[in-house]
Amino acid sequence: MSERAADAADDGEDVADAAGSTTAIPSGTYAYVGIVALYAATIVLGLALTDEVAAMGLAMFQNPGSVGNVGVFAAMLLVATGGMVAAFRYGYGEALVRVFLLGSASTLTAVAFVALTGVGEIAASGSVLMGLPTSPASIAVALVTFAVLWGYPEWYVNDIAAVVFGAAAIPMLGLGFGPLPVVVLLVVWAGYDAYAVYVSGHMQELAAGLGDLRAPIVFVVPHSRSFSMRDPEFDLIGGDEDDEDDGEQSESPARSEIALLGLGDAIIPGMLAVSAGHFLDAPAVVPALNANAPALGALVGGLVGMGGLLYLVHRVEGAHAGLPPLNAGVLGGYLLGAVAAGTPITTALGL
Repeated sequence: MSERAADAADDGEDVADAAGSTTAIPSGTYAYVGIVALYAATIVLGLALTDEVAAMGLAMFQNPGSVGNVGVFAAMLLVATGGMVAAFRYGYGEALVRVFLLGSASTLTAVAFVALTGVGEIAASGSVLMGLPTSPASIAVALVTFAVLWGYPEWYVNDIAAVVFGAAAIPMLGLGFGPLPVVVLLVVWAGYDAYAVYVSGHMQELAAGLGDLRAPIVFVVPHSRSFSMRDPEFDLIGGDEDDEDDGEQSESPARSEIALLGLGDAIIPGMLAVSAGHFLDAPAVVPALNANAPALGALVGGLVGMGGLLYLVHRVEGAHAGLPPLNAGVLGGYLLGAVAAGTPITTALGL
C-alpha cells in the first residue's frame, strides 16, 4: 500500500543554479526518489542473494511448480494480517506483534548476513528451525538487529533494515514459486491489495498499527530532515480529527511530511524477478544478479509501474493500492524480457 504525502508535494523550494536563477523543485520529489531507490535496492539485492540463498537450502516450498503454493502462501499472509488487525483494533497483543515482527526482521537480517559473508549458519529447509540462525555469529547478528530496531526505531534505521531483510525474503519466496504459480500469485495479490485498500480499508488500519509499533514493514521517507519517527506524536497514517478548541479539522503532522510504501510492494514483485532468473532457461545478462532478460524485464517493468503509482499518488489524494500498477508493470516487463530472450510466452507463463 502507498500513502500520498499530499500537501508537501505541491509546494516548491527554490534551488539556485550556477547562473543565479532559481528553479522550483517540488519538496516531495526527494521523498519519492527515496521510495523508488528503496524499492529498487531491495529487489536488486534480493537478486544478488539468490544463488547463496538457494545453496543454503532456504526455498519456502520444495515443489515450486505447484499452484497450490499460492493458496498456502495466501492463507499464511491472511492469517497473519487478520491477527495483526485484530490486535490493533481491540488493543490486545500489540507488544507480541511487535516482538514477532522485529524477530522476523532480525532473523532475515541474519540470513542476509550469512548469504553475503559466508560467516555463520542458518537452518535449511526440512528442519524444524528452517530459516533460524544456528551459529554464534548468525545468532549475534539477529540479537543485535533486534536490539537496535527495538531501542532506536528511527525511519532511516527501519528503512535500512527493511531493505536488508526484504532482500533475504525475496529469494526465499521466489525460489519456492515456478513461473505459473508466481504469475498467479501476482495477479491474485494485486486484486486482494485493491480490495484491502479501496473496499474493506483494513490495509490502512494495518499500516496505522504498524506505524504505532515503529515496525520496519513500511518504507518511510520524510520530506524534511527534521522529521522523526521517534517523536511521541508520530502517526504513520494520520487523519483528520476534530479540534475541540476552534471546531476546525486538524491533520496529523505526519500525513504531509512523509512518503510511504509497504515492504510487501517490493517483495511480491521481486519474487517474479527471482523466479525468472532461476527457473527460465535463458542466458544471464547480469551474472552478478543471476538475472536473465525476463528477470531484468521484471525489474524494469516494476520501475515503470512505480512511476504510474507515484503519478496516481500525486494526482489523487489518499491511500492507494501499490500492487495493481506495480504487478502490471512487472508482468509486462517480464513477458517482454521473455520475448527478447527467445523464450515462448507459454513457457514464461508456465503453460
